[in-house]
Amino acid sequence: MKFTFNGKLPNYLTAKDLILHILGDITTDGATYRAMEFDGEAVFDLSMNERMTLTNMAIEAGGMNGIIAVDEVTEQYVKERTDKEYQIFNSDPDAEYHSKYVYNAEELEPVVAKPHSPDNRDTVRNVEGTTITKAYIGSCTGGKISDFKFAAQIIDKQEVKVPTFIVPASTEIAAQLEVEQHNGRSLKEIFESAGAVIAKSSCAACLGGPDDTIGRAVDKDVTISTTNRNFPGRMGSRKSEVYLASPLTVASSAITGVITDPRNFL
Repeated sequence: MKFTFNGKLPNYLTAKDLILHILGDITTDGATYRAMEFDGEAVFDLSMNERMTLTNMAIEAGGMNGIIAVDEVTEQYVKERTDKEYQIFNSDPDAEYHSKYVYNAEELEPVVAKPHSPDNRDTVRNVEGTTITKAYIGSCTGGKISDFKFAAQIIDKQEVKVPTFIVPASTEIAAQLEVEQHNGRSLKEIFESAGAVIAKSSCAACLGGPDDTIGRAVDKDVTISTTNRNFPGRMGSRKSEVYLASPLTVASSAITGVITDPRNFL
């Protein structure tokens, strides 16, 4: 299955918006036992971290794998991490696909996945104003340094209005929070001064966990999160609701206390 995003990627969209848009079109079993290939100018505008959000969330559609063709960004990423030889594979020019989907990235809006499924897509505009009780920025597809850099753009010099959890996906990323800067301040300083809680690197509440898990959803919670799934009980209580969104949308919502379009702050 091939998904092509033409046009430049607007500054208010992230890879999370792209994959949630796809899931809304094909559903959570639309790629079962298939490969999902992502292509187009907007995809190649993405950093490697952002491309990983696309490919890692192929499983949310039942996909066996997610792939993006190699370019200079990919090769630089590899060469910074190993001096071993590698081989590049590309799709054949005349490759046949199960199906093709083509989008104009410049026409897309920020989106969310409403409770209780990653394919329950809606635009942020349509659900804007929904009261939330927690905001969560973390997970393998939402706790990378690129996600925190997006969030810092919004949260810088603001205060969060709901409990907000920053959960690095790895110890390396946790260390980067102290080094990476936005407007002359480290990301860690930006989040802490805004009143957010920075957790140790882990999966944490992405998969619920015991009652003392940081950021875990309790009864009647409405959480907006950069995590992967929002099935009932996924982040804790089955009596909670989870909206999946980009780090830009989660950060915007954290400082207003309601689901908020990031274009209001960009």
